[in-house]
Amino acid sequence: MKNSRPKQSVIIRSLLVDAASALKARRMQAALSAFGIATGIAAVVVLVSLVSGLHRMALQTFNTRGGNIVTVSVGQDPSATEPSGTPLSLSLEDGEAVVRASPYFDRASAENGASAVVRGVAAPDDGMFFVSGPEGFDGFFGFFGAYQVQITGLTPSGFEMLNLKLAAGRLPANVEFDRGARVIVLGARVARSIFRDRNGVGETVVLGDWPFTVVAVLGWVGDPEGSFPSPVDWSTYAPFKTVATLFKGNETVNRLALRLAAAGSEKQAVADAQGILNRRLRRLGHTSGKLEFSNASEELRELGLLLSGLKLLVGLVGGIGLFVGAVGVANVLLVSVRERRSEIGLRRAIGARRGHIFLGFLFESLAITLGGGSVGIATAWVLTKVALLLPIPKGAEPHISLVTAAAAVSLLVVVGLIAGVGPARRAASVYPVEALRSE
Repeated sequence: MKNSRPKQSVIIRSLLVDAASALKARRMQAALSAFGIATGIAAVVVLVSLVSGLHRMALQTFNTRGGNIVTVSVGQDPSATEPSGTPLSLSLEDGEAVVRASPYFDRASAENGASAVVRGVAAPDDGMFFVSGPEGFDGFFGFFGAYQVQITGLTPSGFEMLNLKLAAGRLPANVEFDRGARVIVLGARVARSIFRDRNGVGETVVLGDWPFTVVAVLGWVGDPEGSFPSPVDWSTYAPFKTVATLFKGNETVNRLALRLAAAGSEKQAVADAQGILNRRLRRLGHTSGKLEFSNASEELRELGLLLSGLKLLVGLVGGIGLFVGAVGVANVLLVSVRERRSEIGLRRAIGARRGHIFLGFLFESLAITLGGGSVGIATAWVLTKVALLLPIPKGAEPHISLVTAAAAVSLLVVVGLIAGVGPARRAASVYPVEALRSE
C-alpha cells in the first residue's frame, strides 16, 4: 500500500510521455486537428466577449437613467372615443399626488423641454461677431456660428433622480428653482463646444435671446473622443420654471419621473400610479390621449433576456466549429489506433492494462484540444485588444473575463473527453494475440 502512489505516478508519467511521443510522430495531423479546435474556441470567446461588452454598456446606460425610475408621459390614443375632447396633460401636482397616495413611490420630479440656439460658439471657417442680449446684457463676444441644444427643465429632485454627476460647479439652489433663475447646467460636450479647455462655471452663455449663468458642468457619460456620444453630454439642464417661462409659455409637464420605494414592485407600482393619475385626469375632464409608462428595470430585464439569448446563439454557432474540431481529433485518434495495433498488442502482452491504454489515448485527445484551445484563447485575447483600436462605444469594449476563460477551458476539457472516449475504448479493446498475429 505504501508503494501504490509512487507506482501510479510512474504509470501516469509514462502514459504522458507515450502520448507526447505519439502526437510528435503525427504532428501534422495533430496540428490540423488542433487548428480546428483553436478556430472554434476563438470564435466562441470573441463573440461572447462582444456580447458581454454590449451588456455592460446597456447596464451603464440604464444606471445613468436610474434603474428604479418609472416615467410617465402623454401619448396619442388612436382608439379615443372623444377625439375632440380635452387633451391629456400632466402638471407638477400630479407627481406629488402619486407619491402621497401610493406606497410604491417615495419621490417624484417633473420635466419639460425646449430647444434653443446657442450663440457665441465656434464654427469652422467663420469669423467673429458681437451679441447683444436683453435686460442690459451686452458684450457676449464669440465666434460666428451657432447650433441648437436641447434644454431640459427639472424640478429640484430631478438631478438626483436622473443620477447626473457633476464635474465642476454646483446644482441650482432651491431659491433659483422657485423664481425661475437663468442658471444652466451644461453637458460635457456642450461645455467643451462653448468654452473649449475651460469648464465655463461662472461664465455666461446665450441660449436663444437669453443670457444664462453656467453653475455646473456634468461629467462625461459617453466617450469624450469617440464616435458614440451620450445624449446627456449634448444636453443642458435648467430649473423647470425657467424653461416654462422663457421657452414654453406654460407649465405643462412633458414627463413625470417617479422613484420606486423598493425594488421588485414595478408592476404593482405602475398599475397603482396609472389608477391614481387616470382618476385625477378624469376629474379634470381630460379625455383625449393616453398615459404611457416606461419602467427602466423592466426594460433592462427584457434586454438582459435578449442578450442572454444572443449569447446562447453565439455559443451554438461557435459550438459548430468545436464539433468539427472534435470530429477531426477523433479521426486522428482512430487512425492512430489502427496503425498502432501491434504496439498496443505488445504493451498488453507485457502487462499493460486496458485502463492504461484507455488513459493514454484520452491524454492524447486532451493534449490536442487543450493545446489548440490555448492558442485559440490567446488569439481571441489579441483580437479583443485589436478591437479597442476601432470606434467602439464607451463601455462596450470586448473583454475576456476570468469566468469566460474558465468556461472556455472547461468546454475544451469536455470536448477532449468526448472526442477521445471512442478511440480510447477501441484501443483498450484490442486483444494482444490478435494484434500480434495480424502484424
